[in-house]
Amino acid sequence: MCNEKINILIVDDRPENLLALEAILDEEEYNLIKAFSGEEALRFLLQYDFAAILLDVQMPGMDGFTTAKFIRAREKTKNIPILFITANYMDSEHIFMGYSVGAIDYILKPFNPIILKSKVERFVELYLLRQKLIIQSNKLEEKNKVIEYMAYHDGLTDLPNRRKFNEELIRFVNIAKSTNESLGLMYLDLDRFKYINDSLGHSMGDKLLQHLAKRLSMTIRDSDFVARMGGDEFVVLLPNSNREQCLEVTENILDAFKNPFTIHSYEFHLTACIGLAIFPFDGEDANTLLKNADAALYRAKEQGKNKFSVYHSGMNLQSYRTFLMQNDLRNAIENEEFTLVYQPRIQLSSEQVVSAEAFIRWNHPKWGTISPNEFIPIAEESELIFEIDKWVLQTVCKQINSWDHLGFSPTRIAINFSAKHFLQQNFIEQIKKILHDSKIDPKRIEIEITETALLKNEDIVKHTLKQLKDMDIHVSLDDFGIGYSSINYLRDFHFDTVKIDKSYIQEITLPQKNSHSIVESMIFLGKKLNINVVAEGVETTEQLQQLIELQCDEIQGYIYSQPLPPNDFLHYSNSKNSNNMATNITKTVKDNVIVLNPKEEIGINREIIQHAVQQFKIDFALSNRELDVFSLIVEGSSNKVISEKLFISEHTVKNHITNILSKLRVADRVHAIALVYEQCINKKNVQ
Repeated sequence: MCNEKINILIVDDRPENLLALEAILDEEEYNLIKAFSGEEALRFLLQYDFAAILLDVQMPGMDGFTTAKFIRAREKTKNIPILFITANYMDSEHIFMGYSVGAIDYILKPFNPIILKSKVERFVELYLLRQKLIIQSNKLEEKNKVIEYMAYHDGLTDLPNRRKFNEELIRFVNIAKSTNESLGLMYLDLDRFKYINDSLGHSMGDKLLQHLAKRLSMTIRDSDFVARMGGDEFVVLLPNSNREQCLEVTENILDAFKNPFTIHSYEFHLTACIGLAIFPFDGEDANTLLKNADAALYRAKEQGKNKFSVYHSGMNLQSYRTFLMQNDLRNAIENEEFTLVYQPRIQLSSEQVVSAEAFIRWNHPKWGTISPNEFIPIAEESELIFEIDKWVLQTVCKQINSWDHLGFSPTRIAINFSAKHFLQQNFIEQIKKILHDSKIDPKRIEIEITETALLKNEDIVKHTLKQLKDMDIHVSLDDFGIGYSSINYLRDFHFDTVKIDKSYIQEITLPQKNSHSIVESMIFLGKKLNINVVAEGVETTEQLQQLIELQCDEIQGYIYSQPLPPNDFLHYSNSKNSNNMATNITKTVKDNVIVLNPKEEIGINREIIQHAVQQFKIDFALSNRELDVFSLIVEGSSNKVISEKLFISEHTVKNHITNILSKLRVADRVHAIALVYEQCINKKNVQ
């Protein structure tokens, strides 16, 4: 702009006048364009941008007034200042006419060169100022566009962000309402993405999210809208789509994730869980629709990895039953439709009933007994689960008091709490109040938590579990072995008991499976960490025999008893505990069992342990003395015991342990033992 000449248009039908004006305005920065008529002037105005127009009033054909009218009528030229030039003194009527058609000023012939030049210079200054303002305005507009884009888009993936999604969701819902169309809302959450960040760093995780966002955008349809909600959560809006069309898109996304993501030398196999809600069936406003899609996602993640769940399954008998069930749940407690049954847990070393797990049953007045697997997910979605779990704890406390009056006192009663409870602010206070009102010793209560509850908000859950343990409540990890990072949970959360998932127990006798080795390793690890180990779902004598040989602590399953009503549980426990001899089932099993020396090492074969430790020496460059210390750590020896066995000071032991943990890149000895545990499993699987 600064290097360009400034265009000034001079219009006069007489050449001598044009020459005179040109001589006066002869400046290097000016580009004087001459027109001999109004028509020619208008043609030049289509080609150039002018800072000012010097226009003769009296011209043959199209005079100055008419020309000015055309100039002012055009959007491009209406703001160009016009300086009328006339040879005659004009009366007031003509002057007013000139100003009315857009004249800025008049100058009379013969004109004063200084005055003319000065006026033109002022027009040029205004023009330059106006051009600067236009440039600044354009720059500001561009910056505003950038700011607006940043405000509505995710800086990492370049997808629309949560703010943009919320606005678009409301807009899409309003469109769907006005056009009477359906709208799908898909809530997507990646499986195990946290562990990519933890193991490879956030930089690699960010690159993976960028690749994933591109693939997700390519997988959906052109009319769909995808946004990143934050972290590893994404949402997709599917306008004018019925349930089947939405399911088709959902399956396409899950199929697209089957192909690995390759970044540098790494190959990532990602899976995701998806929750789906459909407008207007699953919500008639934006907030309800989003809430129900999130609830469907929660249910999908409970089912495992690479799953999807639809909030509403369509207009069929099952969905109608679900709808009625949700309404009936609200009155089930008041109508006393819930009952509890208790499944005994048998301590193998004593053949005694030492504890039990409480299970809820719903005796529906029309449908009979309803499985918890059917109504608990509904209760969690509608948040009725809080009232139900509160009722369970109160009822268990009443039952313990009732048994105490009869002289029967099982050690503990285990209760399953929904994962949502561990995020409640008043969860601990509520438990304290119930126990206080019932006058129940907290040691009589065991709270089971599944690994699902630990997947998110680990810090909050860890704090809650610590509060429970501070109250002397027994805390156990349910379904151990099927989660994403079971060993890490033992390192980060101090559980009193772990319950081996029944899927391992049911396959423990199958040679083609690895379940026996895994269960053996779990029991070994539990004993090393001083954690009580319970085997769930034991149903056959063959399974029981295997667990006795592995010296599992407790057994729970149909081989001993199914869940029983309170009175039946009382009779079973009294009968079981009054007889110190083994039951017929156990006698049959124990006839073929070799009795081990209690001091003899059990669990994983010692040779496998020694091999694993020796491999660690090679892999992590441990010195001979560090190897000796590490071997004793794996055996569970304390610093004092290590000091005595190796004839070194405890201070030296601490230094060796610090070096070992640094080489293994772990935080503590529990994590180090966990690494050996994994190595042993791999070794046994190879064998």
